[in-house]
Amino acid sequence: MELKTLGERLRLIRKHLGITQKKLAAETCLNQSTISRIENGEEVYASVMTTILNYYQKKISLDYLFSSTFDISSEQVSYYIKEDVRQLLNRHLDIVSETISTVCESSLSQIKAIKELL
Repeated sequence: MELKTLGERLRLIRKHLGITQKKLAAETCLNQSTISRIENGEEVYASVMTTILNYYQKKISLDYLFSSTFDISSEQVSYYIKEDVRQLLNRHLDIVSETISTVCESSLSQIKAIKELL
């Protein structure tokens, strides 16, 4: 696979995951300019590429990254997101769901109390 293609895929996945170049640089102990070089398909040291790929393999299947059927659609990326990331997202969604449920129950009981006053 060409470096330019790999860099474009890494950029798309990073953006899909909502990670900035600055945050990625901090999490991998690399410079933001190095992240930019990788995403633009410029040559970097093998150790730098290994660092990036190690980071991404915790987030997404590398088989998918190098697949000839690579597609950045939300459904496709979501399918290949690693289980620990999926579990974290599910926990956050459970918290949001619980919060909404609590608010709705509170609102319903307030409506019921108002109706009783009428």
